Amino acid sequence: MIGAFVQNMSVQFDESDEYWRAVVESAGLGVWDYDTVTGAKRYSQRWREIRKLGPDDPLPATDEAWLALVHPDDVATAWRHTELINSGQADEVAFEYREKCKTGHWIWIMCRGRAIARDASGRATRFVGVDADISEMKAAEEAQALYAKQVDIAVTLARIGIRRFNLATETVTWNARMHAIYGVPQAEGPLPRDIWERFVHPHDLERVLRETAQGDLRHEDYNLDYRIIRADGEVRHIRSRISYVPDGLDGPSFVGVDWDMTDDVQQAMLLEQAIDVADQRLAQLAQAQEELEHLSRHDPLTGLPNRRSLDEYVQRIAPDDTPIEGCTFMLIDVDEFKQVNDTRGHVFGDKLLQVVSKALARQFKPWGMLVRTGGDEFLAVLQGDLGGQAIMEIADAAIHAVRMASRAFGHEVTLSIGIEGQPGTAEELFSNADRAMYRAKLLGGARAMLA
Repeated sequence: MIGAFVQNMSVQFDESDEYWRAVVESAGLGVWDYDTVTGAKRYSQRWREIRKLGPDDPLPATDEAWLALVHPDDVATAWRHTELINSGQADEVAFEYREKCKTGHWIWIMCRGRAIARDASGRATRFVGVDADISEMKAAEEAQALYAKQVDIAVTLARIGIRRFNLATETVTWNARMHAIYGVPQAEGPLPRDIWERFVHPHDLERVLRETAQGDLRHEDYNLDYRIIRADGEVRHIRSRISYVPDGLDGPSFVGVDWDMTDDVQQAMLLEQAIDVADQRLAQLAQAQEELEHLSRHDPLTGLPNRRSLDEYVQRIAPDDTPIEGCTFMLIDVDEFKQVNDTRGHVFGDKLLQVVSKALARQFKPWGMLVRTGGDEFLAVLQGDLGGQAIMEIADAAIHAVRMASRAFGHEVTLSIGIEGQPGTAEELFSNADRAMYRAKLLGGARAMLA
């Protein structure tokens, strides 16, 4: 079975079963061989080990029995590819699925196969393939949030790069796929001992040599991830698995199996970039929503809260139009502001309103809320039982502050203020303050009056 597997590959090595068994096992692969005409199926020991099966454990007798061990979410995929093999419609198959092993646990398997025999009509009649246990890799992918894409490192007969360093002869040999990965033309005879190191990216070389030395010293299987610079100058991302083979026919060797991971790395980078762009857009959207929300509750000219903010504030302190206690409404109007607009223009008038609003905001900030209710009219809502004298002092201070600020601006204005501090609904407080403000205007303005 291993021999049939070997004959399907273009290599430069000795094709002994023992050597290739070591090569396949170094890649962690389980080999299967299926003749669709006779129905004969053969499996390597590693194939059984992947499923925790011993040499004498029975195998599923039919495709249906095998599918009963496949994860429900993967049955359709597994059956579709099995049908391709059974019908001889495919030259190659490759798929991932979960299978329940003997211990009852689900394991992830990458299955790849290729047709190696055909009948007179050209229909594929025999397939040989490999299964790889990729459970650890799947678990690692789930642990890495930035790797939302599956890393496809499954081994195929045509995509494995195999390199071997013979410790006895100190010779290096590569198979055809290894030459293709590194962009090195095939040549007769052993390769230079340091040929692999020549292609490792300079930024990765020190780390890779250090990890290689540690792995070789332990004589244990180990993995490497690194970049290479191909003979044509192209940078590629490589993953290697290296195994120590102590009992080869021609002496102990280190056998490495290489996969080109460039596409997966690039996809991961693109995914990371897409996530960054999405995060930026979400942040921009959140900021825009926050700005819109602010604009909906504030006056665009003065930046003060508007009537919507006032309504929400009143609803919080007196829900369902219940009487308000412990608050004073001060309705404020700029005296003769229409004349300012008529004589100096609306642009000047808007700037003057900004000066007035800033002066009022400074005065009322310690006491409560200041709202622009429209035009040249403002409403201050003062919290607490301040008493009549304190309220009048606050109002007079506001009138004085606006007078000084507007004088400095270039056009002195005064205020008429109506005050209501007795309990009542918001509508009653506003209405009473409004009447008091108009009485202040009738008396010449520049004053505050209690309702």
